[in-house]
Amino acid sequence: GGGGGAAGDKREREELVVALAAEVARTVAARETADGRSGSVLVFLPGWDEIKEIMKTLESLPAEERAYMKVIPLHSQVPQEEQQTVFDPAPPGTVKVILATNIAESSVTIDDVLAVVDSGLVREMSYNPESAMSAMGTVATSRASATQRTGRAGRVAPGVCYRLYSKAMFEAMPERPTPEIQRTALEATCLQTCSMTTKGVQSFLSEAMDPPATETVQIAMERLKTLGAIAEVDDVASNDVEVLTPLGSLLSQLPLDPATGRMLVVGVTTKCLDPVLTAAACMSSRDPFIVPTGMRDEAQAARRNFCDSSDHLAVLRAYQEWRFIIAEEGFDAACRWARDNFLSIQGLQTLTSLRAQLLNELVRTGLVPTSDLAYGGGRNRELKPDAEVNRHSSNEPLTVAVLLTGLPGNLASRRQQAHFGVMRTRVEDNAGLHPGCVAFARAPPRRRSEWAALPQWFLYKEMVLSSQVFLRDCSAVSPEQVVLFGGSRVTDAPAPVVTQSETDASSEPPLLGADGAPVELSASAASSSSSAPMAALLDAWIVVSSSCADTSELLLDVRRELDAATAHKVMHPRRPLPKASSEIIDAVAATMHIVDAREAASLARLRRAESPSGAYDRFANRDGFGERESNRGRDGSFFDRSRSVGSERNRPGFDRPNRVGFGKPRGRAAGRLRRDADGNFVRTPAKGDQSDL
Repeated sequence: GGGGGAAGDKREREELVVALAAEVARTVAARETADGRSGSVLVFLPGWDEIKEIMKTLESLPAEERAYMKVIPLHSQVPQEEQQTVFDPAPPGTVKVILATNIAESSVTIDDVLAVVDSGLVREMSYNPESAMSAMGTVATSRASATQRTGRAGRVAPGVCYRLYSKAMFEAMPERPTPEIQRTALEATCLQTCSMTTKGVQSFLSEAMDPPATETVQIAMERLKTLGAIAEVDDVASNDVEVLTPLGSLLSQLPLDPATGRMLVVGVTTKCLDPVLTAAACMSSRDPFIVPTGMRDEAQAARRNFCDSSDHLAVLRAYQEWRFIIAEEGFDAACRWARDNFLSIQGLQTLTSLRAQLLNELVRTGLVPTSDLAYGGGRNRELKPDAEVNRHSSNEPLTVAVLLTGLPGNLASRRQQAHFGVMRTRVEDNAGLHPGCVAFARAPPRRRSEWAALPQWFLYKEMVLSSQVFLRDCSAVSPEQVVLFGGSRVTDAPAPVVTQSETDASSEPPLLGADGAPVELSASAASSSSSAPMAALLDAWIVVSSSCADTSELLLDVRRELDAATAHKVMHPRRPLPKASSEIIDAVAATMHIVDAREAASLARLRRAESPSGAYDRFANRDGFGERESNRGRDGSFFDRSRSVGSERNRPGFDRPNRVGFGKPRGRAAGRLRRDADGNFVRTPAKGDQSDL
């Protein structure tokens, strides 16, 4: 009841304010035109949805009323060249109606504003540290912002501000906006604080002008510990004080979120730095794809044309193509191509600038030698294509795997008994792919028996709460990628215990609930011949299992070797990796190609089964899947997938959620990783065991 009614009343009031803003803007524009004045009416709205709604309303007016208005949206979704038209003089006999968010409060100055229409609303991001979930909500603006909005009118001529709220509502507004330190993640802030003080992060931040919540700081510190960036020591007063680890000291020198910084370090270690640089730059800036007004479907189709299973690869491929066209055909041709593909030219240039900045930092820390640079200086430093840190840069499956290290807790498993787009994360049971994800439009198979061929695991950049919980910027990942690169902590699997009857148990229980409470495992299920033995737990909720124990043990050994290689690079950034570690990384890169090819073949079989006779063969090379030849020098690894490796029907370990399983392996002999007397990496075969890795 009451909560739903309150939410409904709030929505109705917001809709009323938007409708009123449209009517006031129309009336003011008509009056100013009748008075012979030329200029702008600036309308402050909370977000893009409201801007589109008013545009639709104004465009539906009779032609004689539309004639005296030039409606201009001012939002990051609008191409930069269109945004620039707000500074152009209004055509004779017309008034510009500028629909803007709070970006026009201070970031943009429009001199010819005759009137301001203030909705009194703003879209503000809040952050739940426990679930790492961001929520974008519409709230009342602050009194300081309302005053700032009023000041936009009458800069060069008399002006007026129309506030669409009462004096009582104004007085009830907060004095100023919520400080960013109180509504964002604090991992980077805590890491920087730890590098500057020895008195303790919590104590130091509590003295800030607007101190963050104690719980938020504690959770941020726990995440930094899990990342390996800080450790606790006892000081002389027997109080716990946080100190930087070698990794933390390195990450504190990078202008990035700590997890994204670690991803760059892993990118150097695994020799696929160039695409990881682009991904890190994109995670630190706006999405370069844009959605012009009224062209959402076309923009989404253009994005999906680059890749239909990974938002991250879609951006990487788009940026690579942009660079290629600039080099081959020139900047003007690249700009035309970008506009045709719904890409922001400014956004792509920002990625180039951020990449150069990050590369400079990696050179400064010694992780990248100057000999790997294409040329010695300047703002746009680039890596040599044949640099050692770029050996595997064309390996897209490896690149996506490395992205897992930058988002260690952001894994989602497709719910087996729900719609394809319904996911389970460690903290949320029912999350959906965001409609903006390239994988969102993928329709499930017509036959239920073919669901096992769909991706089981997804990496996501952020979890947001709007009309429901959504996962944004997602990429399908395979079980091998999850085991080798995903999560933060590997622990022993718990022993099964006797529990309630199977008829009473949930059909899809997570190993751990959202609150961290363990879910009992059935001893009878564990003893079943069809049940795969559990080798370990990843982040205390993902079971690593295999019908052959040595297969999962081998993967976990490789994971430990990868961690050791990263640790070596952190401790000795200017030294090359040991030969054994380098060989392991090369083997992992080859394995990622094998996984990718295997999934592409499975996808091809599924597509042929679902399409009319001959239709698949005619269109297989048009939709960005594995059979398409690579372009611009890539090596054919496209990672577009429709299923997770090892998830064929009846394979042990894939009939339950939150389980990374591997069936009866095939191929080369498996075994435990060992080092010989010379320190080189060798594999000791296990009798009777075969591995497809």
